[in-house]
Amino acid sequence: MGKRLDGGVLMVFAVTLLFLSVLSTFMVFGSGFDWDPDDYSPQYWQAEIPKRQWIMAIGVAVPAASMATAAASMFARPRRPARIIFGGLVAVLALVPFVVSWYLGDDAVSSAQYWAYKSQGSYPR
Repeated sequence: MGKRLDGGVLMVFAVTLLFLSVLSTFMVFGSGFDWDPDDYSPQYWQAEIPKRQWIMAIGVAVPAASMATAAASMFARPRRPARIIFGGLVAVLALVPFVVSWYLGDDAVSSAQYWAYKSQGSYPR
């Protein structure tokens, strides 16, 4: 049979997801980086909006999964003080890429919306 899913295994998953959240945050940053935005048509920018929303959702989901797994590890039995402290630390550390991914993703989506409407000459101010 397989090994039981205890607090230590959950902590390994949480730390792994924490390292992957750095990559997902970089993916969100890369999706919002526009070299020369006025060279593209409004149709391109309208098609970019859902892509950037999906990338933002994935980029935010990885640190959120790390926080949830760390929290589950903290409350898993048998409870150990070192794992509770380390789980809290991992959850707080995962909050940083969560907020950064949220901010960068929101900026990327807003940028695509701006260029989709500005190119048509009817951007609401």
